[in-house]
Amino acid sequence: MVKKARVILHYDMDAFYASIEIRDRPKLKGKSVIVGTSVITTCNYEARKYGLHSAMSVVKARQLCPNGIYLRVDGQKYGEVSRQIKELVLKISANVEFIALDEGYIDITDIIDKYPSHLEFAKRFKKGIFKHTGLTCSIGIGYNKLSAKLASEAKKPGGITLFSDNNIFSDYISDKGVKLIPGIGKKTQEILKAKGIVLISDVLSLSLREIRNILGYNKGDMLYERSRGIDSRRVAIQSKTHSIGNESTYSLPLEDKEVISEKLKKMYIGVHKRLIKSGYRAKTITIKVRYKDRITITRSKSLAVHTKKYSELEKTFQEILQELNFNKGVKLLGVTLGNLTKNKMYQLAFKKVDEIQREKNILDLKDKIVKF
Repeated sequence: MVKKARVILHYDMDAFYASIEIRDRPKLKGKSVIVGTSVITTCNYEARKYGLHSAMSVVKARQLCPNGIYLRVDGQKYGEVSRQIKELVLKISANVEFIALDEGYIDITDIIDKYPSHLEFAKRFKKGIFKHTGLTCSIGIGYNKLSAKLASEAKKPGGITLFSDNNIFSDYISDKGVKLIPGIGKKTQEILKAKGIVLISDVLSLSLREIRNILGYNKGDMLYERSRGIDSRRVAIQSKTHSIGNESTYSLPLEDKEVISEKLKKMYIGVHKRLIKSGYRAKTITIKVRYKDRITITRSKSLAVHTKKYSELEKTFQEILQELNFNKGVKLLGVTLGNLTKNKMYQLAFKKVDEIQREKNILDLKDKIVKF
């Protein structure tokens, strides 16, 4: 029996927080809307025309866009809208992996044949989300998670892109910069640029051994594979997600912002130590806060790839921390590292690409000869 080709959808809400604020305050429509406390959490596309982007300091943003509308993060409201969207998605399929409040993957392999076409399914998905929330999203449908993710980014905001096979994906990606590849950050880009590697086509001209020599086995293998549109990761159904976390309840409310931040930092350090001992790598960080008025919020962010590195996880932890509001007393704090994997190395998946598999086999054989 021929195995059915996978069909993965990735949805990404457009400027999620800013779009919610504009929906709730129609007078903001057409204006530059920025959401964030000390750093930008998100901003709408009008604001991005001024060079604003997430993680930029609000001080710098005000210099670039002095007439923008700057709003504080309302985590409780955004969380409620996110839960509404997740409930809608789960009515379509249980094979869902929610990456953050505003995006997720859906394995639609077993249900897509019930619809006239992939495009029609995407249109109905977008229409349903807008009907129930008043918000728009960008949709990508691909043959794996990587192609679906990059498809959803191709026509933002509000676009639909389909990558039905590797050839179509390769035609799209080859002339793009290496930064397009998830997991290739600024430091890696600088290393590659120093070697004259700027475009994905530059990566495609290199052998696996050459890329490994530049980036090492783990990241080198990842770049080699993803630049070729290969991704064996499965949609991680939510019920199977593991996590490592800790939380504390306080009899007297914590009122001092520095004390609260310090307690969260110590909590993160402790949870990270448990992560290292467990042998897992994490992809998602969540901070939980319950205020003295019993209102509870959770804020999560996901990295592009699983990691156990303290600095990479801590950077994301600090980004979440900057978005939290500690203007009222806190009764409970919690930190969780989730979306875990036991994989110690990035696993290559070249079963369907004979040429790449042969090259890897040759390299592995040479490595063994060198060792002996």
